[in-house]
Amino acid sequence: MNRIGVIVLNVAVALYLFANGILGFSDKLGDKLFGGGAFRMMANTIFSGDLVNVVTIILSICGIVAGALMLLTLLKIEVPATDMILVVFIIVWLVCIVIIDIINPLSSNTKVKFLDYLIQLSIHLMVLGALVTSTKRFG
Repeated sequence: MNRIGVIVLNVAVALYLFANGILGFSDKLGDKLFGGGAFRMMANTIFSGDLVNVVTIILSICGIVAGALMLLTLLKIEVPATDMILVVFIIVWLVCIVIIDIINPLSSNTKVKFLDYLIQLSIHLMVLGALVTSTKRFG
């Protein structure tokens, strides 16, 4: 695979995870499109009340850590448990994709716009692909 393309993809996904992690700490940041980020959207789909905030904060911390680990992997800096942490986050991200892109549109009373759905799904799949390629086990 083209090394420059892998670098650009990993940097972009690391920034995406950082931004979603930061947005997850406050739903007042961002506009209607990004308010609360993907992690708050996932937590809102499953939980209600104060549990949404707790799950969002946990997922946001995981997202920030995964983004940092992706950058460290890209820079060839060895962290002892990098692969294991990234594999765990790959599983979390797969659950996120199932919840946000499959369960949420099916259980929602509002009509889902097809092109908006495809954009969201493609972003989530790109993140998954970059996470997979950044691990030694799968990449």
